Amino acid sequence: MATEKQIAANRLNSQKSTGPRTQVGKSVSSLNALQSGLYAESHIIRGEAPEALAQLTAEYYAEWHPVTPRQRDLVDTVVHNQWLIRRLRLTEADLYARHYQGRDDDFEEKWRFKVLQREHPLADAFGSLEKRLLRLQSRVNSLERSNRAALKELRELQALETEPPSDPIGFVPSIAGPAPAGDRAPLSPVPQSPYARTPHPEPRTLAPPGVLAYTESDSQVPNRLPGDPSGDSSR
Repeated sequence: MATEKQIAANRLNSQKSTGPRTQVGKSVSSLNALQSGLYAESHIIRGEAPEALAQLTAEYYAEWHPVTPRQRDLVDTVVHNQWLIRRLRLTEADLYARHYQGRDDDFEEKWRFKVLQREHPLADAFGSLEKRLLRLQSRVNSLERSNRAALKELRELQALETEPPSDPIGFVPSIAGPAPAGDRAPLSPVPQSPYARTPHPEPRTLAPPGVLAYTESDSQVPNRLPGDPSGDSSR
């Protein structure tokens, strides 16, 4: 337990400590309570309302209903990009307003070209702001591409959750048993090859040299030797 002297010393020391005094120290200490995430105060700049960012976030969460960390990251990305797009559109309006303010401060009716600038403000502003407007539009296009990519991935992730589970690999459907005898279709006859009905010819036997070899089919032909005129019917 602290004594009276210790309590008095602590009170004295607390009066000497007034926190950071330099601008760098103050900027560092201002981030002590900063929490990571999209809803930190550092995302709001001067002229923006934190309530508008909170409403935008609630609308996107109500539309997409993220349920996983990755889905929440994608929704946060879309909200952040959309918030920056709104900021850039206001920036474009501010560029025009600043340009016209400079023209009004430097306007003299006696100069013809200044009168023309006032009569054609859009052409005058675009001629002066063309490069800055193109850079601004390039930022907007980049954010919109990021939005499309995030929304595409978000749709794919949510579609995977709604798909029914597929059949396991290797599933073999059951095979029905044989049909009853009365339900069977008649079998068509198997065509026979024409060569199956033709008997194989009887092989010829080899005869010794000088003897004429013949088969049973040759028995119907009169036996005659080559050059023998006795078997010639023409005579």
